[in-house]
Amino acid sequence: MTPKEKTNGTKLASFEEAIKQTTALGGKKHLALGNGFSIGTNPLFKYGTLFEQAKETGLLPAHVLQLFERYGTSNFEEVLRQLDEGVWLADHYKLKRTSKKRDMRTDYDSLKKSLVETISKVHPALPSDVGEDKLKACAAFINQFDSIYTLNYDLLLYWSSLTTGDFPFEDGFGREVDTDDDYCVFLSTGSDERHLYFLHGALHLYVEGGEVRKRVWNTTGIRLMEQVREALDSKRYPLVVSEGNSPDKKRHIEASSYLSYCWRKLENIQGSLFIYGHSLSEQDQHVLDAIALNTTLSNLFVGVHGDFESARNRKLIKRAYSIADKRRSVLESGRTGRRIKKQPLNIYFFDSKTVHLWEQSVLPAKCIIQTQEE
Repeated sequence: MTPKEKTNGTKLASFEEAIKQTTALGGKKHLALGNGFSIGTNPLFKYGTLFEQAKETGLLPAHVLQLFERYGTSNFEEVLRQLDEGVWLADHYKLKRTSKKRDMRTDYDSLKKSLVETISKVHPALPSDVGEDKLKACAAFINQFDSIYTLNYDLLLYWSSLTTGDFPFEDGFGREVDTDDDYCVFLSTGSDERHLYFLHGALHLYVEGGEVRKRVWNTTGIRLMEQVREALDSKRYPLVVSEGNSPDKKRHIEASSYLSYCWRKLENIQGSLFIYGHSLSEQDQHVLDAIALNTTLSNLFVGVHGDFESARNRKLIKRAYSIADKRRSVLESGRTGRRIKKQPLNIYFFDSKTVHLWEQSVLPAKCIIQTQEE
């Protein structure tokens, strides 16, 4: 497909063209994934569907449901942001709580937990519930990249990364000695292998005994999602970043050894970064800032879903160019703090529907599906 020249001069290429372009440009190729990645295989991961599921299961009290109605949204992060603002205003004006049943701080924490619990309820129990063909297609897609950064909590990417026989992506978890423990510990080996990073945590990660651990199935015989749901029933929550605004998310990341490790890796990638399934929303401004401030990252390829001329996509395009503008300002200020080559950020756009993420028909010969849990 020939790139489409739009009235504003912005070109929309196919994914295949974008990949060829990065090959010509040279350097490594990295991938960042947003919620659109998960929605592609299961629409239950849409915020609207998650909200309806939370209502049906009674996870949200009536006065919290009224907040969603008031702000005309089904987006958990938007309501969390509003609650956070409300807490600040209450503190600023020294307002007193009048009811133990209606406390914004309590509702903020409860809503974060409700989001995680709802995702776990709609999550497929097994890789086979996703489908062999879909996982193979996804594996073929991610294997085109040198490192993967995901903002999603679910296990779809993790399952897909394991469908190529030998695990091609390191995740930093393992065992210092050969044991039969029902978990692996974050070791941060620092190897140069291809890596998979959960920037906002994941359902199968948790903190215990001062360690960041990953749940495993092979020494327990218990399915991962079953372990996750059992833990949630016991009010033991996974390591996930579910705050409603970017500053709070960044503080959560900085407080975790694993998450801050992933973050440092993102801040230092070189070559080209592809963003798929993400709207570049202000709730993840910390991610956009990390890209802008990384003056060794040369190229940003942003996936565009749907009508290129829609109001939503015009906003997406504007925010993408704002990242390049911030990079330009950083370079002009001379305060990058880096001694290696500093360069502007080139912005490109590709048509997300040309990725065929969960339906690719041509697969690498070595791409095989595992028959067990993972």
